[in-house]
Amino acid sequence: MLVNEVCKECNLTKKAVEYYIEQGLIAPSVRENGYRDFSDADVAQLKKISVLRGLGLSVAEIEGVLAKQGVSLNDISGQKLWEITVLQEKQKLLQELAKTQDWDSVQEKLLQIQRRQSVLERMRNAFPGYYGNIICQHFAPYLGEPVRTEEQQEAFDTIIAFLDEIQFQIPNDLRAYYDEVTMSFDDTVAESVSAGMRGAVCDIEKYMDENREVIETCMAYKQSEEYKMSQAYRLEETLRQFNSTSGYNDIFIPAMCRLSESYRAYYEMLQTANQKFLQRYPQQGEYNYE
Repeated sequence: MLVNEVCKECNLTKKAVEYYIEQGLIAPSVRENGYRDFSDADVAQLKKISVLRGLGLSVAEIEGVLAKQGVSLNDISGQKLWEITVLQEKQKLLQELAKTQDWDSVQEKLLQIQRRQSVLERMRNAFPGYYGNIICQHFAPYLGEPVRTEEQQEAFDTIIAFLDEIQFQIPNDLRAYYDEVTMSFDDTVAESVSAGMRGAVCDIEKYMDENREVIETCMAYKQSEEYKMSQAYRLEETLRQFNSTSGYNDIFIPAMCRLSESYRAYYEMLQTANQKFLQRYPQQGEYNYE
């Protein structure tokens, strides 16, 4: 198929098709007369590109989607959701500024938004896919507080430096399993998990009573040889080892407690809930909700 036919088939301009060729998104063959010859696979790829561009994805994002399929789509969907949230918050600040003309107040609130976004962007870059979504959903509510003291500023700088330096890597032989398990998960699932965790921590005794059968079934399975030989167990151990060796437990979490009073209070409840959980289920061994 020649370029004019392709443009009509894919609802793209000739200039756009040439641009995608330049960017390496497609590579049609070239005939002896110099005309490009697009295969069925090229056309199918261009149709996907057309849809993704229409949804507002950049060329770099499209390249990631075409390489990783559904996992990257979920990642980008989550990123777009955060961007929409930030735009809505900025729109409210713009309306506030128009109404009050209080430039100092709006500037302080804008800095809070920018600090939170700076941390969340780094979290998404540091942690892959669904796990990154969970991390962002978990910490986002505690990243909007004003930074007014030197201790808070030091904590913020520590968090930024930590996230810039680390990169959580899932072993190649576990990556396919991780992608398959989390492919259908989106930010709605991540938000539900995070909210459920906060609810459990606030009243761990009630949570354990109401979910006793499920918890005990889960605990029994996690003690089984079947689970200890599974990829799920290896993935959990990978996360556990990362938390203990990367500075996540010793640097990042303490910095979050110094940055946010509300997170410090939540973390103390988390530790209390963890102790009560282990008192009731000591067979679980050393464990932490974080």
